[in-house]
Amino acid sequence: MLTESHILDRLTANATAEKHIYYGVSWDTYTQLLEELGDDSNVRLTFNRGVLEIMSPKRLHEQMTRLVDMVVMFLAFELGLNVDNCGAMTLRVESVERGGEPDSCFYITNEATVRGVEEIDLQVHPPPDIVLEIDITSPSLDKFGLYVAARIPEVWRYDGAHMSFYVLAGEQYESASNSLCFPHLTAEMLERYLGIGREQGSTVMLQTVRQEMQ
Repeated sequence: MLTESHILDRLTANATAEKHIYYGVSWDTYTQLLEELGDDSNVRLTFNRGVLEIMSPKRLHEQMTRLVDMVVMFLAFELGLNVDNCGAMTLRVESVERGGEPDSCFYITNEATVRGVEEIDLQVHPPPDIVLEIDITSPSLDKFGLYVAARIPEVWRYDGAHMSFYVLAGEQYESASNSLCFPHLTAEMLERYLGIGREQGSTVMLQTVRQEMQ
């Protein structure tokens, strides 16, 4: 069985690689690795019942994440909503041995409930209202099982060309045309905003968002 030190040694030896997959990893090793890497790590860890994936996001991946962040924060401001952008906060559900970091996650409906909370515990606190997955470099592990277990109401997924919205329905996600938190916002609209942001810049993108809200 791989230990925390083995994984860290291999990461150091292969620091330029974009993806690592490890099998036979225990839950304890995964949680210890999270502590060792800390909040300043530039990698994303996904754990699924003994399988650990470690990815290093590339510039385009991070660029698209930040553009979505801008749109969410701007929409919330224009609508008079409080929003807590928790970024790539680690979500853990020990009962099903699943864990991982979304590319970004937001508290909107439940913002007041977690306001001022330093450490989110999904056994105590509500989950984020929205999680974002930028899957330009396709991950090997499907995070939807984690999000079902964590009871995330809404998942946004961008594959580099298309944006999709999913809402939790029982024990699975179903495709949705509109966001739960921003009912006027469709996946097609957000997809178009991202294209504008990349091609014309963030200012033009947010101006477009404002115009279409009027």
